[in-house]
Amino acid sequence: MNPEDSLSVVQSYYKSFHAERPAAVMHALGMVLDDAFVLESPLVEAQLGGPASGRAALAAAAGAAPFLKNADIELLYATLDGIGVVALIHFPSPAGVIVQSEHFDIDSRTRRITRLRSYYDPRKLLPSSPVQPEL
Repeated sequence: MNPEDSLSVVQSYYKSFHAERPAAVMHALGMVLDDAFVLESPLVEAQLGGPASGRAALAAAAGAAPFLKNADIELLYATLDGIGVVALIHFPSPAGVIVQSEHFDIDSRTRRITRLRSYYDPRKLLPSSPVQPEL
């Protein structure tokens, strides 16, 4: 798979969030995500205790549509073999702007995303805890 094709797959992923209805977001994501898609992110880890996969991962990804439909892609890089893409995005949330690094694995045969690892500081998105760490 060439890098341009993998970048196109990831751009389609982000375009999916612009669909007007939740069912349309799910359908659009279903076209670019593998059936065994795995989603890893701080919020998924906090909510599920580990990564989400399959339909649960698709639903979790679609649930981010209110935020990700307003995401700005700052940088988008593909590996030379085209099976990996890294995106640096930022998007508004009720708690302020979130900066996120997303790492995609793409199946070169099906041209679908098999895994997404998102990295960001989740403190703005998680309920605040009354216990503060000692410094």
